[in-house]
Amino acid sequence: AYYNLGSSLQEQGRLDEALLSYKNALVYQPKYIEALHNVSIVQRCMDDLAAEVSSLEKITLIDPENYGIRAFVNLAICSFLGDDLEGSKNHLIAATKIEERTDPESKNDKTYWKYLSRILDWHELNFPNGCGQKSDQALFIIGESHSLAVHRLRVEKHDSVFLCKAKLIKGCMQWHLGNSDRNIYKYQFERIFSTIPKSSYVLLVIGEIDCRLDSGIIEHKSKFPGREEEVIITKTIENYLSYIVKLNLNYKHAIIIQGVPCPNIDTASFPEKKVAQLIDVIKKFNFELEDKSRQNGFHFLDVYKMTDRGDGLSNRKWHIDKHHLSPGGFMEAWRRYTKNRDHQRRSDAPAS
Repeated sequence: AYYNLGSSLQEQGRLDEALLSYKNALVYQPKYIEALHNVSIVQRCMDDLAAEVSSLEKITLIDPENYGIRAFVNLAICSFLGDDLEGSKNHLIAATKIEERTDPESKNDKTYWKYLSRILDWHELNFPNGCGQKSDQALFIIGESHSLAVHRLRVEKHDSVFLCKAKLIKGCMQWHLGNSDRNIYKYQFERIFSTIPKSSYVLLVIGEIDCRLDSGIIEHKSKFPGREEEVIITKTIENYLSYIVKLNLNYKHAIIIQGVPCPNIDTASFPEKKVAQLIDVIKKFNFELEDKSRQNGFHFLDVYKMTDRGDGLSNRKWHIDKHHLSPGGFMEAWRRYTKNRDHQRRSDAPAS
């Protein structure tokens, strides 16, 4: 009963209450692995990295062959976000058996295992002795899995060097933040947003999951075929940006909105009509997102144009897998962004 109550509260975004309910369940059954697993998720959503790590470590001891393998993947993510690349690599090695898993529950963890492995390989190849330039300023990256590729990179802006610090919200969509219901994504986003020092530079990397074949806009359209795709796209973006604008009134962060890259899919695996729909949705989504972002006073980081091979599909220069940009891909997008900003400032400067 305590576990079921915790699950219901978690779904509603009432995480403090959910955590208490799960802990009550664990009083009666200390090795209740499902409850402990959900505790770790709630702690992640509460941005309590140390507590999450402690729960994940317990899981690896209680159930090493099932939940423990998934816990090692999440420990690898925690270590990476804590700038412990060696620890992250060791946890991934401990979770190697995730590659053999075919159960639906392990699907996302399996994806993260492959994705993070490639990110670590990239860092080892490009920065074997660390990230180079030092920086006292931070560029905070709030987003779903795409934020991991940006973590620990150093980028320049206005002749200053910024260290990118990722704040991961697994599975977050623009739809989650823009709809009227309370949920775990809003809870986590607002908690992170409020803990960042006021007037910080913040890059929001949310939207790619809204534009996949099996989720977001296309899934919604399939359920409600009578609704116009353009209307769904526009409403998703408008509601999301309105939420950000309202939330940012108290914090005054300098917001940069990142777009969505071209899809990097095996077109032979999908019907031609579905591929065409995906290409069209992502193109329209980026156009609307850039336009509405600028209308709201936000900057826009374009990752669409540089990934387009000319027909709306990825040129495969900047992707690290079928969904995510590589760290190098982000740095190229940032280089183009700052170049355009510098050009714009020179154009706006009064003539001498």
